Formats: sequence, structure tokens, C-alpha cells
Amino acid sequence: MMPGMDGLEVCKRIRTKSNVPVIMLTARGDETDRVVGLEIGADDYVGKPFSPRELLARLRAVLRRSRPEVVNEQLQANNIVVDVPARTATVEGKVADLTGIEFDILVALMRRAGRVVPRDALLSEAGRGDVVVGERTVDVHISHLRQKLGDDPPKLIKTVRGVGYVLTKD
Repeated sequence: MMPGMDGLEVCKRIRTKSNVPVIMLTARGDETDRVVGLEIGADDYVGKPFSPRELLARLRAVLRRSRPEVVNEQLQANNIVVDVPARTATVEGKVADLTGIEFDILVALMRRAGRVVPRDALLSEAGRGDVVVGERTVDVHISHLRQKLGDDPPKLIKTVRGVGYVLTKD
């Protein structure tokens, strides 16, 4: 029911270029449609109406199968340990009380530890590219993150003037 091309064609095109997980969410729920959808490359097929809890469970199942390393991802740098799926960060064994965006920025910095992450790319790296922000918003979040990590004076998260930030490796 999509304009231009149907979901089956979209799935075929995705499969020719990528292995990204695909869950088809559709009004077509009879057995023939489900079988065709799965045979052309969908990882799961959910017919409407659906339960949001069931959809979430199916999303998690597809992610477990397609990227098991992300489901169990643990990051460590300096005295910081981050459990990505549990969304917890500890500093010297003590839990850091981070907001969602602070946690995402920390994960983005930890995944690229030792490398500079430009200011304008940091929110995208953190999976927050859809957030409309002012020029100094990242700086404010970094400031709060430093406070919560006990990074005063800054030794863990260094500012690279005019460029962005880098999380030191050791």
C-alpha cells in the first residue's frame, strides 16, 4: 500500500545492497504474503493489527540474531565501564547517573577512544542525528558528562579546539 513501489520490492532492493535486518510491518497478513515476504529476505513479518510489546520482542529477537556482538556490547576505557544493552556506566565501580543523551555521547566517544570526534558528528555518532540543536549544545552535554564522570580538570575527555572531543585511551 506504499506509493510508487510495494514493500516486497523495497525489501528486494535492500537485500541487493545490504544485510541490514528487515522486519515487514504490513496490513497483508495472510499466509501467502508472509511466506513471500520471508522468502525474499525479510527477517520477520508482522501483520496489522499488532501488539507494541510483541513488535518490541520481535525487534529484539532480530537484533540478537543479526548482531549478537551489539546485544552484549561492553566498553571500557580508563576507569569507565559501559554496559551498552543495560545502558549503565560505572566510574571506578560507582554507577554514573547519566541522562539518555549523555550516555549516548559517552558510548560514541568510547567506541572511538583515542580518535577525535567532531562536534557536528558527535550527535550523529551517538544516534541522535534527528535532534535539532544549537551550536553549543554538544559542549553543554560534554560539560555535564565531565562533571558526572569526575573529570575535573578534564583528563578523560579532551577538547580539540575548533574540532571536537576525544576520549583518552588510558
